[in-house]
Amino acid sequence: MAYTVLRTAAGSPVAPSVIQALKEMSDVRVVAVDIDPYACGFLSADAAHLVPRVDDPAFLEAMLAVCRAEKVDLLFPDLDEELPLLAQHKARFEAIGTQVMVSPPDTIATCFDKYRTYQFFRENGIPAPISFLPDEISDPDVLPWPLFIKPRSGRGSRHAYKLTNTDELEFFTRMIERPIVQEFIDGVEYTIDTLSDQEGRFLYCSVRERMATDSGISTKGRTVSHPVIEAHVKKIVEGLGLVGPACVQGIEDGEGNVGFIEVNPRIAGSAVLSFAAGAPVAADAVRLFRGQVPVGKKNYRTGRIMLRAWQEHFVDAPLVDGND
Repeated sequence: MAYTVLRTAAGSPVAPSVIQALKEMSDVRVVAVDIDPYACGFLSADAAHLVPRVDDPAFLEAMLAVCRAEKVDLLFPDLDEELPLLAQHKARFEAIGTQVMVSPPDTIATCFDKYRTYQFFRENGIPAPISFLPDEISDPDVLPWPLFIKPRSGRGSRHAYKLTNTDELEFFTRMIERPIVQEFIDGVEYTIDTLSDQEGRFLYCSVRERMATDSGISTKGRTVSHPVIEAHVKKIVEGLGLVGPACVQGIEDGEGNVGFIEVNPRIAGSAVLSFAAGAPVAADAVRLFRGQVPVGKKNYRTGRIMLRAWQEHFVDAPLVDGND
């Protein structure tokens, strides 16, 4: 009998790659949901459903209805906004036989608040750029210029700016809602795809150098060997109690010092590079919840390079009936 996985946010950039990776597993059936009847992930899913936006009061009941109708064994969420709600109501899904691949609520809250993430780093001996909230800055002249400012919550590179003087600091502090100010680190950026089990135990990770980015998304990347980063990431994953796939971001300066800046309690948008290099974090996460042994990095390759480009699909009608 097939094992059914429900993948959310079928229109997200990573969804088609994750769906394809899961469908390559034996006896796995993938159901996809999205708010958009033209979501590209629907093309490769075995079944597809439209659901309301996550901020719609009907979202939770719609998700439960899909899980009942499709006899979903595992709910594999993707969208940041879904995670707190699904973590809070995890027991309701489990009551109908659906496991939910999600970290604990407090872990999610820490990851989604970049200042709380910074405090976690400092309390656990994880190197991180010095960070401040605006009301903690009494004398800008003693700050470690240049600085970097960004929203305390959010994703991508929207409203993220390098600051070189106090006028810019004052302007962007007023412009950005709930900002965090950080020491600016000029160097090589890394995203680390991680996998941990249901108890938050670290299993393995794949370190990706972000060779080029566009709007916060990696467009060119390369897998690398970096034992120092891997050791810190293990402490991060287990300290936070992350469950399933997640990703950590860090920067290494010209002297080899690494500072960690963010943790996302979900699979990364460019994790496809890790898949291609032999780190099957999505498929192994499903294996864990099925009670199977993960494949791990048996055939992992460093130096594997991703060159990302547009790809078009052509259809003649919506991929899901709006009356679904």
